[in-house]
Amino acid sequence: IRVDLSGSAGAAAVVREWVDEERVDVLNEGIGDEADLLVGPNEWESVTGELENLAASYEILSEDVVGDVETERAQLLSAVPGVFDFNNYYAVKYMHSHLDALVSRHPGKAETFSLGQTYQGRDMKAIRISNNVASSGSKPIIWVDGGIHAREWVSSATVMYIVNSLLGEVEPSLQSKFQGLMNKYQFVILPMSNPDGYEFSRTGNRFWRKTRRPSGCKYGYETSNGRCIYGKCYGVDPNRNWDIDFGRQGVSKNPCSDVYPGKSAFTEKNTQAMSSWLAKHASQIDLYLSFHSYSQLFLKPVGYDRNPPVDAAMHNAAGSAVVNAIYGTHGKVYKNIRSVELYPTSGSSQDWMYSKGVKNAYTIELRDTGRHGFQLPASQIIPTGEENVRGFLALLETL
Repeated sequence: IRVDLSGSAGAAAVVREWVDEERVDVLNEGIGDEADLLVGPNEWESVTGELENLAASYEILSEDVVGDVETERAQLLSAVPGVFDFNNYYAVKYMHSHLDALVSRHPGKAETFSLGQTYQGRDMKAIRISNNVASSGSKPIIWVDGGIHAREWVSSATVMYIVNSLLGEVEPSLQSKFQGLMNKYQFVILPMSNPDGYEFSRTGNRFWRKTRRPSGCKYGYETSNGRCIYGKCYGVDPNRNWDIDFGRQGVSKNPCSDVYPGKSAFTEKNTQAMSSWLAKHASQIDLYLSFHSYSQLFLKPVGYDRNPPVDAAMHNAAGSAVVNAIYGTHGKVYKNIRSVELYPTSGSSQDWMYSKGVKNAYTIELRDTGRHGFQLPASQIIPTGEENVRGFLALLETL
């Protein structure tokens, strides 16, 4: 359900209590003027009854989430093993093998490398793309990542679409523009930045958001010998785990929460690997862009301070260029807003990069606006890629 919190005093606080008590899950990125809640059958009557008592209106986005998941799983099973395309969502190993295949087909323009390994031992494979890639190390860097939140499948698919566009595998009409940009820049792209969580969302809990490392005991309660009283928790929200305003806003102290930031910044191997590489190359990075889903938003720094940053005018112009290009592709409306206007958050990758001097540091929330949410049908992968590769080009033209 989507709950309108704007006209009900106290409703947001009640929803936060429900989340901490694990009565509901929040599916969109935070509790602002509205919240998308996943409500189970055992909680339905009490949750909707309390909302009515609070005079908080709501609409049903999906009456059968389990049915939606089963439909999606049937689509996954239709995929041909070993094949990668944009007609389905694929396992990490097939994404990585596709990156290697692209390098084989474009040896002068692409090379892969690993940023490191995750808690479960999966590679964080990145691809570097540029004309004369072997001698492009001194060029300014355009960084793009996706998949930091496990359940946001279309984010990695869209980043893969951008990779394929740069190398001319798709979007032939854009190649003249990309060729000029590849002379100027090196594109460093990490399509899957949370592979452990992503694989768990495919095989276990479809709505899993976090990493998969054991993170503590539920509510922090444990016995004197270290056993968890109410159950063991797994994972940290990797987009609350960065060392910027850490642990203050938009987070929970409960290790089982979807927005648990960890005991300290950079506790997770994937955020350690990303931040290490990004910090080393920060002076070369002209653009940091992270793809998420859903809500159709272009999010600008910063998420933890309502005062506009000194680069706000530049950010506004960049956002306007992107959302206009996206709208001109398939008529989809993406809003151009600051992250804090949506809801206050601490510890995001975008804001950490901005704090490191990368003035152009942004997040794009992809399709849709809630009907399908994270379970965006595979039939929308290509149109989402088409509109966002054009938004990406428009953004590069503002640099």
